[in-house]
Amino acid sequence: MLVDELQAYLFDGQPHSLVPSMAKWLASSRRFTAFVETFRDKIRKKLRTTQDPQTLQDLRLELETAYLLLQEQPFSLVYEPQCGQKRCPDFAVTYTTRLTFMVEITRLRSVLLPDQPFTTAAGVEPLTDTICSKLGQLLPGQSNVLIVGVDSLHLTHSDLQAVMLRIQQRAERSDPSFWQRYRLKDRADFFRHYQRLSEVLMRGLHLQADAPVVEWINPQAKEPLPGKVRTVFQRSHGINQL
Repeated sequence: MLVDELQAYLFDGQPHSLVPSMAKWLASSRRFTAFVETFRDKIRKKLRTTQDPQTLQDLRLELETAYLLLQEQPFSLVYEPQCGQKRCPDFAVTYTTRLTFMVEITRLRSVLLPDQPFTTAAGVEPLTDTICSKLGQLLPGQSNVLIVGVDSLHLTHSDLQAVMLRIQQRAERSDPSFWQRYRLKDRADFFRHYQRLSEVLMRGLHLQADAPVVEWINPQAKEPLPGKVRTVFQRSHGINQL
């Protein structure tokens, strides 16, 4: 299927806010075009049924992540793989033919002013909810990467470390409401899921070459991302220098 035909199929020739982005990505990447053709029915359905501006931003972030990952030759993707549980990560990413890891995409919906650090309550609570609400989708026995998109990234590596430490500290307290908020049974169940989280990457929307990206690697992860794979993953998001 030609690129023009593929785009016409996805959007039915109708105006859509994602037309410019998709046109750019399809025109510049044969591998992304092949990915979109493989999953064209799924993507077309999402484009048709997604109307809310916030949800459209979520979808754009998913598709841009696919585009970025597929710039790396060792990576191939499956979109919304079947995984034997109710909620599954957005992508199964295979590195060459030797290893598959999972990538889940989400967005932080709250907006902070530049002088409001994430380490204040206004930043910690929404970010905590954003991260912890995804723990139930992480797969056991796999490396799991969570990508969090934000409208404006006013966050440092130290800030993200502090937020993750506070999450651990809250989970260690005898407060069932914290675990139950994320559909987890108890403290032990929380940490079973938390240890499935290999790393968190936070990035702004509409990623540019010089855009800030912040990464946190979970020292408690049962399945950390192998070094060679992490190098390629970081490069896909322009953070190989970190």
